[in-house]
Amino acid sequence: MIPRPAISFTRPSRLLLLAGALALPSVHAAATKQETAPAAAEFKELSGSYPRECSAPVSASLAPLGQPSVRQCAWSGHVEMLYWASVPAPAAGCLTPAALAWHQLARSVTTAVPPWNNAAAGQALLTNPGTAGMQQAAAVWRQPDGQWSAVLWRWEPSSRAATRAWQAGHWNDVANAVRALDAGKLAAPSALLQAWLASSKDKPRLLDGGTWRWLADGACLNLQTAVNAQARLHLPHSRDDARQEQRSAMQVQLARRFPNAEWLQPFTLLEPGVPGARTGAKFVAVWKEANAVQGRLWIPLPKDGGIVRAHVTTAAPVGNSERAQEITKQRAALIERELSALAHAWEASHE
Repeated sequence: MIPRPAISFTRPSRLLLLAGALALPSVHAAATKQETAPAAAEFKELSGSYPRECSAPVSASLAPLGQPSVRQCAWSGHVEMLYWASVPAPAAGCLTPAALAWHQLARSVTTAVPPWNNAAAGQALLTNPGTAGMQQAAAVWRQPDGQWSAVLWRWEPSSRAATRAWQAGHWNDVANAVRALDAGKLAAPSALLQAWLASSKDKPRLLDGGTWRWLADGACLNLQTAVNAQARLHLPHSRDDARQEQRSAMQVQLARRFPNAEWLQPFTLLEPGVPGARTGAKFVAVWKEANAVQGRLWIPLPKDGGIVRAHVTTAAPVGNSERAQEITKQRAALIERELSALAHAWEASHE
């Protein structure tokens, strides 16, 4: 029998093995840190139960968010958590990934979706507090590394009083963890912002300082409330005082101010949202200039209170082909509809 030679290592080999052994704890720590869920997605900690496989498929309304990184259920299927470690980035650049994820997530919770505040590091939404029906808690927030994440909790209370009370105690922990992510509180909205929130309530949207942005019919619309003041011309608050000569004079002023504009809707008096209603006068104009379709809404206030203005822009196709002209007309009609909806929401809220 040939004796097995003893294994020996050279000094470089011993150093490499030692370095590998020392590195193992660091690699394990990094992996552990990466796998650690944020506080609002700590399922076992918040639910007080070990996670179980969810029997029902993921709601189709959440499909735009992609497959969740984690989906867990417990309480015999009465509680569910979905966690997206990274929300998908949009193909177009109109709205931020956070704004689109917020719209999809919040719309699955409630029909009255608050807008995304671009200055916020996170927003949360809780529904049906203190009721016996389905309760939900959702949030989108920015991680320390800059990545946006999302979480959704759903709880269907048990029909048994004792079980329901136990569940409620843990749901309170869930609600507090989700609520802690909310940094999207807004100051008291202006009258125009209130009207815009009402007129755009079903659309993906965000607030970005003085610019309000939303998606409508596949177009990206930007509304600005701070617009350059044009030459002074009295615009009446009462529809009975609105005269064609005034509108013609205003159109002349606009044409002088925008000499390169192609007027798609000249300065026009809008009809009220409810036919025949005694509302204040509101005016709109839509034009194309360069590669943008633009529209403006004027809302004269009573008793010399000034004029509220809203200016909306969207991209126009390049060129003068038949297809480009058709898209431009569609965008102009879209802006006029959106400004009309804004005007009618103003009437419903403030007149």
